[in-house]
Amino acid sequence: MKNVNLKFHHIGKPVPLPEIINHPDTRYAALFDMYTLDIQNDFGLPVQLHAFGAASTLDEKIKTQAHVAFTCSDIAQAIADVPVIMPLYEPFAGYRCAMILVNEQPIELIETTLSESEIWGDGMFKDSLLYSENKVES
Repeated sequence: MKNVNLKFHHIGKPVPLPEIINHPDTRYAALFDMYTLDIQNDFGLPVQLHAFGAASTLDEKIKTQAHVAFTCSDIAQAIADVPVIMPLYEPFAGYRCAMILVNEQPIELIETTLSESEIWGDGMFKDSLLYSENKVES
C-alpha cells in the first residue's frame, strides 16, 4: 500500500447479538443485516461492536475477526492492488469506506471530510444508506 497518510480511527469487534441487541443506542443496517453499537474502551478509544444476522452477506472475516479502522488521504489509492473484502461505498455524505485484507487481517479504510464530532455525533445516521434509523426495535 502506498503512502496515504493513515491515522487511527476506531476498533471494530464482532460480538454475539444478545450482547448489544437491547442496548438503546444499537443501530441496525438492513443493507448488511448488521447491528452496531459505538462505545469507548478503557483507554478511551472508540470501538464499534458489530453483530450480524443470518442474512448478512459480508465477508466471513469481517463477521468473525476484529478490525482496526484508519482514515486515509486517498482511499482509491489505498485499496488499489490489495484484496478488498468490502467494496468502497459511501454510507453517508462525506464518508467513504472499504475493507481490505492486510496479512489476512481485515482493515477498514475511511476517507472523510467530516469532523470526529460529526461522525460520532447523535443523529449522524438519520439519512444514511447504512443506518436509515438510529434505533433498533427489539
